[in-house]
Amino acid sequence: MAEEPLQASLEGNVKVFIARALLSGIYQQILWVIYQPFILSLNPSMMVLGLLQGLGGYQGLLNALVNPLFGWISDRVKRKPFIILGSLLMMIAVLFLFLSSLTHIFGFVIPAVILIGVSFLDIPIIDSLVAESVKPAQRGRAYSQITLAMMAPGIFAPFVGGLIADIFGFPIIFGVGIVILCLITRLLIRYLNEIPRPARTINFSGLYSLMKRNLSPPKTLRNVYVMHMLDAFVAGLGPMLIIGILRAHFNFSGFQLGIISAFQSAITTLTQIFIGRMIEQYGCKKVIFGSYLAFTIYLAGMALTKNFISILLVQIFMGIAIATWHSPLQTLMANSTTPMGRAEAMGRISLYRGMFGFVAPFLGGFLYEQYGYSAPLWASFIGGIAVTTFVHFYIRVENDKLI
Repeated sequence: MAEEPLQASLEGNVKVFIARALLSGIYQQILWVIYQPFILSLNPSMMVLGLLQGLGGYQGLLNALVNPLFGWISDRVKRKPFIILGSLLMMIAVLFLFLSSLTHIFGFVIPAVILIGVSFLDIPIIDSLVAESVKPAQRGRAYSQITLAMMAPGIFAPFVGGLIADIFGFPIIFGVGIVILCLITRLLIRYLNEIPRPARTINFSGLYSLMKRNLSPPKTLRNVYVMHMLDAFVAGLGPMLIIGILRAHFNFSGFQLGIISAFQSAITTLTQIFIGRMIEQYGCKKVIFGSYLAFTIYLAGMALTKNFISILLVQIFMGIAIATWHSPLQTLMANSTTPMGRAEAMGRISLYRGMFGFVAPFLGGFLYEQYGYSAPLWASFIGGIAVTTFVHFYIRVENDKLI
């Protein structure tokens, strides 16, 4: 099906998503630094932390189950209500973390982790609405601008948040998060628009067809899904637990962890400025390949480093890897799908990442507890070489569309 004509009412959506990303980036960058140290402060093992990460993390099992379903539904009805729902669920999750930080009761973490995992249902829906809000030739730049807004607060937010957590404790961080999420929800309700869609009946017997498509996706998309499956496992083994590992192994303070995260975010932000132009000049595949090459170098560097300064410098490669990963993949998927199936196809990425990668953080925690600091990182490095090779030989692209 051809793209529907762009409507004037959608022109402001990118600005709304940039504002959302800026607010979300402030808090998420802080949360990234203190979330795992907070859970470890309640005295679970690294394996339990890995299990929680595999259940409700960005590429967790819950994320895998909800994304294709809600993407499929949003393709048939509206996108805005589910984007708002994602923000509300995250707000409730942070409220549970706030209660846990006040009471030191680990039990509050469980519903928080579950709600965080489910709240990610909005990711493919947002990506789809962004694609529908700009002309195809502008997608790479739009995704890059939104990612830049998400990452820019990381230049200052992590070390400020880490310092506040060191001095005043975790509750104030979660309290600030609740306020920011309220602002985001209000922003989405008031200003977000979407294109009117032809009335389509939600026939849940169609879920059987959805399950079949999940098991046998379109041929042109299969290798990208395989790449995401492999990447989910590689990232889950070490990088998904790296803040917790650094806290447990080196006893870095919240401020030190914030400095590491802020430096990485500064590199990501500086690189992100040029991503839209890089995609237009070199194409999506070359940017993705370069991203994974930088990521693999980062893994080797982290496995070899033993002090704060060297760990800080290695973040250069991770910052480049992050900046050059998401936008070209979003652009490639948007260009290779139609509006009526786009959110479903993008949601399927989370399905494969979660189903294949959710066990990886648990295994990474096991490797750390049994063999020490560098074991999960070397395991990720070996996998990184495999994924880089796969991208080179098996991701086939023509005119920035999968073939």
